[in-house]
Amino acid sequence: MKLESKLLVSLGKRAGNVVLRRDLSELAGPTQLSEGISRLVGSGRLVRLGAGLYAKAQPDPTGRARLLAKPVELVREVFEKLGVSVRAVELGMDSGQPVVIVDAGDQRVTRKLDVAGIPVQYVQHNVRDRGFETLPLDLNAMPTKGVSRFIERFARAHGISYVRTGLDDYAEAVTRTAGDDVVLDATGKLLATLKKKNLINGRQLARLMTNYTREMKRVRSIRRLRKRGISA
Repeated sequence: MKLESKLLVSLGKRAGNVVLRRDLSELAGPTQLSEGISRLVGSGRLVRLGAGLYAKAQPDPTGRARLLAKPVELVREVFEKLGVSVRAVELGMDSGQPVVIVDAGDQRVTRKLDVAGIPVQYVQHNVRDRGFETLPLDLNAMPTKGVSRFIERFARAHGISYVRTGLDDYAEAVTRTAGDDVVLDATGKLLATLKKKNLINGRQLARLMTNYTREMKRVRSIRRLRKRGISA
C-alpha cells in the first residue's frame, strides 16, 4: 500500500478533525512522511494549521480543500490535542478581517496558527492586573485621573482586547451626548468591546468615557499653556 493511502486510512480511523504530525510518525520516516503529508495537502485532503498541525478536509469540485469544521471548533480541538487549557475561543474582526481570538488566561502562548487564511490571536492575562476584575458600584467612585490606564488594566484582567464592532458608534454617541465631538480612539474602542462582552453596562460606559474625555481635555489644555510659556 502506498504511503498516501496509508495516511488516508489512518486519518479515517482518527476521531476529530485535527491531526498532529507526530501521530502519523509510525507510518514512515521523517522525509517520507513530509512528502506524503505534502501530497495530501496538495490534493485537498489536509490543511496545514501550523507547525506539525493539520486539519482534515475534502476537496471541492475544483480540487480546493474544504474544511470539515468551523475555524473556532478547529482551534479548540488544536489546544485540546496539545493538552493546553484555554478559557475561550471565539471569532472576531480585526481591521475588517476575521480572526480567531483565544483567551489563554495567565499562560504565555505563542504558537502561530492560521485556519485557511484566518489568523489566530491570543489574549493573555497579566498577574499585575489582578484586583482590577470589578468596577466601583458607585459611578462617582470611577477614576477621574489615569482613566485610560484603568480601563486597559480592567480589560486585561478579563482577557479583553479591542475588536471593531457596531458598538463603537454607540460609544462615539456617548461622547457627543457629553458635549464632546471627538473621534473614538483606542480607549473608547476598548470600552465598546467591554460593553459588547457585558462586562460594563451603559451607565458605566458613559461615565468612564466622560471621565476619560474630560481628562484628555485637561491634558491638552495644560500642554497648550506650556507651549505658550504659561504655568499650569
